[in-house]
Amino acid sequence: MCEIVSTPGEILYEEFLVPLGISQYRLAKAIGKPQSAISDIVNGKRSITPEMAWLLGHALGTTPQFWLNLEMTYQLKLLESRDMPTVEVLA
Repeated sequence: MCEIVSTPGEILYEEFLVPLGISQYRLAKAIGKPQSAISDIVNGKRSITPEMAWLLGHALGTTPQFWLNLEMTYQLKLLESRDMPTVEVLA
């Protein structure tokens, strides 16, 4: 069974932008990035980098770790749904 996990961009949009009434354009301007960068994250086309995590954290009153944890959790869930090779346990 495949667990459905929200992308970091969905969380950015649904839990921050919409409730706070902030447009993608306004967020992009606030952090000095093009709107396409925010749009790509919201639409699941771009990952959240450490730099973007830092910017989002400062702009939205969270920590960079919050955004990086969302990204890593999402990436690991994607790996769990793939057909990964058998790995020998060494320790």
